[in-house]
Order: sequence, then structure tokens, then C-alpha cells
Amino acid sequence: MEMDLHIHTNRYSGCSNLPPSGLLRKAREAGLGGIVLTEHGIRWSDDNLQELVEASGVEDLLVLAGQEVACYTKRGEFQGEFLLFGYPRSLGSSRSLETILELVHGEGGVVIAAHPFKKIVSSNGGGFYGAGFRVYDYNLDGLEVVHPSYDRESIALAEEAMRKRNLAGIGCSDAHDLRSVGLCRTVFPDPITDMEGLCDAVRARRVTARSLKAV
Repeated sequence: MEMDLHIHTNRYSGCSNLPPSGLLRKAREAGLGGIVLTEHGIRWSDDNLQELVEASGVEDLLVLAGQEVACYTKRGEFQGEFLLFGYPRSLGSSRSLETILELVHGEGGVVIAAHPFKKIVSSNGGGFYGAGFRVYDYNLDGLEVVHPSYDRESIALAEEAMRKRNLAGIGCSDAHDLRSVGLCRTVFPDPITDMEGLCDAVRARRVTARSLKAV
């Protein structure tokens, strides 16, 4: 089963041009068996998620709600952006990663570093949009090893961190428009039917990352 675990829509993410209408049809056309909506700091309610599924008319597609949060230390230092699966409420942004880990793990969920090695290109030098090498210091459950913005070096750094930290490695499109849905994806060897099963698979590292984008 293949899923896209990182998608933003324009309903709750101001940076996105992806309308919820048509998303589910696009996901099925892309050959996906499931998707997770990961708005910035906002979790879709179960009622709104069900309304979206019913309005789409799409069957045989698992649609789940997660969220993406930006984390900062108490001194305001950026720690990275993280995908949260299995937490039932919206968490906003600017909490510390330590707090996020305690909350999410306390609910049986998982925390995954979003695009930790996505490069910042500027006249002032390099850096990463995500956690970067700090993934070695955090009690994470996984990280994105495949992402549309990664180059070969980014993939190599992510795969090395995955191996050394013994983490799950997932692939995600980070879609902000319909064309990007399913461009990168996570392969589950066993069918996933709910968020609990997804979190269990990540914790057990029963996942592999796949990209349809040439690097």
C-alpha cells in the first residue's frame, strides 16, 4: 500500500494552492491507497474529514488527519518542522520539540522530522529548512528520506541519519498543489486501515520511501 503522508490544502494552510475539492480524486489517479492531511499546526476534525470524503465520491482511499508543526526552544531557537501522527487535537506552532514529543508519544502517536535536509540556498551560505543534523539529538520516530526538494546529497544525508539512528524513513510529496500529490510516497508492506496502524508501522519501521521524481 502506498500513501502520501505530507499534504497541505488551502483550507487551513495559507501557503498552499491545493483545493480540498479534487484532492481525493487526484490521489486515486496517482495510484495512492491513502493520504494524510498535514496542515500547519491544524488538525482536520473527524467531522470535516468525513464531509470531505463524502463530498468527493471517491471510494477505496484512506484519508487521515495529521499536522505539521514548527518547533522552537524556550529561547526562540528554531528546532525544525515535524509531522505529527496520532495526536487528536491541533497544536499550533512555536512549542518546543521536547513538549511535542511528550504530548504526542503520550497519545501513542509518532513524530517525524519533515524535510530535515532540505537546503536553504542564499547569498549568506547554506543551512536547512528542517532540523538538519539535529535529528541525531532528538527522540524521533522517523524522518523524510525522500522529498521533492532533496538533491542527491540531501538524500544521502537523510539515509545516513535513518540508518545511524535506526529510524523509519518515509517519502512525502509535501504537496501544495494538485500536480505534486503522490510525487513522493511511503510504501507499507501491510494494508493500513487507520491512524493507529500507521503509527504502529512507523514505530516498527515497516515502511520504505519511494520517489517518482528524478533527482
